Amino acid sequence: MNSKIFCKTIILSFLVLFGFSFWGCITLPKEIYVPLNADVEGLRVYKKIPVRAALLISEEDKNYVYKGTPSGFRLSNIVHVFPLGEALEKDSVQIFSQIFRGVQVVRTPAEAQNFKIVIAPKMEDFSFRYDEGGISFTTTYIIPTAAIKVKTTVYSAGTRIWERSVKSPEQTKRIAYYAGFTNENEMGEVASQALNYVLKKIAEELVQDPEVEKNAGSISIDGLTKTYAQQKRRIPLRQSW
Repeated sequence: MNSKIFCKTIILSFLVLFGFSFWGCITLPKEIYVPLNADVEGLRVYKKIPVRAALLISEEDKNYVYKGTPSGFRLSNIVHVFPLGEALEKDSVQIFSQIFRGVQVVRTPAEAQNFKIVIAPKMEDFSFRYDEGGISFTTTYIIPTAAIKVKTTVYSAGTRIWERSVKSPEQTKRIAYYAGFTNENEMGEVASQALNYVLKKIAEELVQDPEVEKNAGSISIDGLTKTYAQQKRRIPLRQSW
């Protein structure tokens, strides 16, 4: 008798799980918007280059939206929409403002001509997927995973003086998976972490580069000219002629 009850319980449980899975499959959307946040932590730098820099991001790059399906099995039939261009601009402003006296967004090279330093970040590569995260008792886990590669070029007086391409390690988060639910918030979280990692790494290298430091230009103060190198070494100023 007990064995019959046990078998019925197993069959009923299987049918319930199958029903939820089937319901989830037919109710999942074909496309989801993945929100990205610009919650940027402080950089591990102890100085600023005392000039205002231009952040050159074209209108096209700002409006860049990545649309694609995960490379893994999970949710592979759902198109994910990532506003990568908007996130690149917002995060870049927050991060590069920590190493320069200020950052101003410009859309064209012509608008950037009045700046000694011009920073031009571009998205090079992006990938995402949901890995299997194992099963614990009755809970199935998945792992949203994302990685980003960004190339950043720095110009001074129209000349390229610095360039780096940085790819983030894969950012992950293990979460419980339930049929019928999408996980765009968690995927957005790891994608944001990947972007923040890349831009912070670029900024930390940029602020230490002697070529950028050299080309930071001169700052006019009451008819006198003081270079960044003079500021650091406390060199007396000479009258500009």
